[in-house]
Amino acid sequence: MPMQFYQFLSKTVRSLYSNRQVTMILMLMALCVSCSPKKSPDLELELSVKPASRPGAYTVSGTSNLPNQSQIAVAAIRYLRPTQQPLFGSNPLGTYSILDRQVVEVNDQGQWQARLNLWEVAPDGRLQEAWQINQSQGRFSVSPNNSVSFVATYEPYGQVGTTEEQQQQIPKMEGDLVRFNNDGQPYVKASYTLPIALPSGRKSAPSIRAAERNGGWGNRSELKPQRSVSGSIRPLTNLTNQNNTPLSPSEFFR
Repeated sequence: MPMQFYQFLSKTVRSLYSNRQVTMILMLMALCVSCSPKKSPDLELELSVKPASRPGAYTVSGTSNLPNQSQIAVAAIRYLRPTQQPLFGSNPLGTYSILDRQVVEVNDQGQWQARLNLWEVAPDGRLQEAWQINQSQGRFSVSPNNSVSFVATYEPYGQVGTTEEQQQQIPKMEGDLVRFNNDGQPYVKASYTLPIALPSGRKSAPSIRAAERNGGWGNRSELKPQRSVSGSIRPLTNLTNQNNTPLSPSEFFR
């Protein structure tokens, strides 16, 4: 009987000791998990494009988990290919033309919005894109792509006018949208491509200001000659009426 009681007591003690070990291990694991730093969420930057009420204008809006007042550069780009350059062995995208660009800020709800105008009025009144106006002036000859890319870019080290507090809120650049420029600086980029035809139509030709003519000098032949006033002004003199009064001692030093 004493032997059976001893075995029962020994088994109970070993069980309690084992359960205590398991409890301590679980508590240590929970403590390590709670103390481990939380992983920063991946940066998000989404955009959508809708035509505005005005022809040639588009509203670009989106959401992001960037800090409040983060600056996002939004641009509309049409890729071009020089017509003199052979297609094979060349860059398929060629060059590009920035049709419009705007810098916006992220609000408290993580939303942002920009309005871009893709068309301009040429000197002859035709509605054209910027690269078309330059091409009509004989600067270069290119073939445009049939779509326009709307690009939103966030550069953490290119924020203009940010305070020291805002600099401390710059998130870690992690996620699938993070890219690196030629200098190794990270940035976030999101894009949306939309088929957009070239502009057509005509408006009244914009008036050309004098500052836009002749390198800012205007048309010199239209200037009216100014009346000369050199002979109408009599020089001022300090002469006084002469008389035979003897000079005073102070007048000798004039």
